[in-house]
Amino acid sequence: MHIHQLVTRLAWGDAIGNQVRYLQSLLRSWGHTSEIYADSWDDACKEQVRPAKSYPREATRDSVLLVHHSFESRQVPLIARSRGRKLLVYHNITPARLFEGYDRGAALSCDTARVELLALRPHVDGAFAYSRFSAEELVAAGYPRVDVLPFAIDWNAFDTPPDPSLMAELDDGCSNILFVGRAVPSKYVDDVLRVFTAYQRLYQPRSRLLIAGNIHRDAPYGSFLHGLKDLLGPERIQFLGRVNAAQLSACFASATAYLSMSRHEGFGVPLLEAMYRDVPVVAYGAAAVPETMGGAGLTTFSREPMDVAQLLAVLERDSSLRQQVLAAQRARVAALSQQAVATQVRNTLLRWLGARDAGPAATPSEAPAIELVCPGFTSRPDAPMSRLARELHRRLPDSRILALRGRGEEPVLSLGPRTSEGASVWHFTPDQPVGPAPEPLPGSSSLETAVRASSGKVVLLGTDSGVSQALLGAVGRRGWGVRDAATVTDEAATEAARHHLGPRLLELDRSDLDAVANTLVQGLSSKRGARHARR
Repeated sequence: MHIHQLVTRLAWGDAIGNQVRYLQSLLRSWGHTSEIYADSWDDACKEQVRPAKSYPREATRDSVLLVHHSFESRQVPLIARSRGRKLLVYHNITPARLFEGYDRGAALSCDTARVELLALRPHVDGAFAYSRFSAEELVAAGYPRVDVLPFAIDWNAFDTPPDPSLMAELDDGCSNILFVGRAVPSKYVDDVLRVFTAYQRLYQPRSRLLIAGNIHRDAPYGSFLHGLKDLLGPERIQFLGRVNAAQLSACFASATAYLSMSRHEGFGVPLLEAMYRDVPVVAYGAAAVPETMGGAGLTTFSREPMDVAQLLAVLERDSSLRQQVLAAQRARVAALSQQAVATQVRNTLLRWLGARDAGPAATPSEAPAIELVCPGFTSRPDAPMSRLARELHRRLPDSRILALRGRGEEPVLSLGPRTSEGASVWHFTPDQPVGPAPEPLPGSSSLETAVRASSGKVVLLGTDSGVSQALLGAVGRRGWGVRDAATVTDEAATEAARHHLGPRLLELDRSDLDAVANTLVQGLSSKRGARHARR
């Protein structure tokens, strides 16, 4: 069988690039013909790749194409005109909001990638994701068949001996805290700097921070990181830039702990790499991070530097806890053994390729006339916006409430409906943990995608929330919004809501919720009536 792969860019050291190349080796070892197609690549991969533009000519009706999607690709037309079956492999897309203020181009590309995610839907026979967190968004996007594909890691690639000169430099008695990844805003390397500063000043003066990964000093975020380093003033922070395999091995071999404060991961390979190399992990529990950690390491739901620094200190000082953490991490790695996961990947692919209707069906999304977006409906049930959502749902029977899952609830492929006090509620996993009131509610890629995929009217209950701000530009004239002046502290969020919604932005009167409900019901009903009249 011919099973090929399509990716936007193939690069050495990139998590997606490494996965694509490893999958190719697995497919070939199973007897399949397998090529990698890409629009661009780096020199290290040039012998392993073919130009994407050649695929439509080379594909046959018996070909299978695994389409890897994580960023703007502009490949939808190419995919649409190519013969054969196509399966989407979704690595997740970083929310555009995480690039705002630093990289407008990247933010726009992330938004475009989510538009492409919806555009790809009619051209693929099925969709895979490497975590339930990512799979949930595929269900929200309306993909009819979704499965979670085990992330196959080539553990042997981590066995490169450490670079001796770097090892000698780092093995000087300091406690080395390590982060591996590109220095981009979504990784929140600035929070890593803040945590390390607190750790060095409060607990371990003889400590060093190692940041291994591309950093563009002339780019806004890179410049910000260097400025923050100077402002905070800790000693021994090393931006190593892009490192080779031997240098990376030296970083891990000398590390006391691995620290991640990333706000968004569709999986998170470096977390498992640290576990494999027996380095205890401390990670902020955003997106798919808790799922990847699998109960191992230390997952924190706090972003406060002193809280996280204390975890690093306890790991260093309490040898019993450290050994418990390392034992749990070894068990996590053992559960993802190379042969076992490769077999799971093969069986999952064969199940899909053996029949067009193979694979578990995802819960089909309903198509209500009105989407009531109330992120805090479940976590803050007594809040004015939650009470307004219940009243609107009671008066608008063709509506549903879209809300965030509470802290600790795992992503599932059944989004709803769940009945709460007679209301039909669909729940979505937030990109970051939901904190207690009055902390701002986080965004949710899957909830936002569900609204983008819907054709119904949209009511944004709380226009200052992360979800609402992300949707303002997408809902257009079908959107309404309600603003609570008593809780809004971000005037820029208010101005954005006014710009996009105009007269459809209403002010909440906490003493008279019925007044706002009446206005919304009348406005939504009249527009629906006008729509039906035109038909």
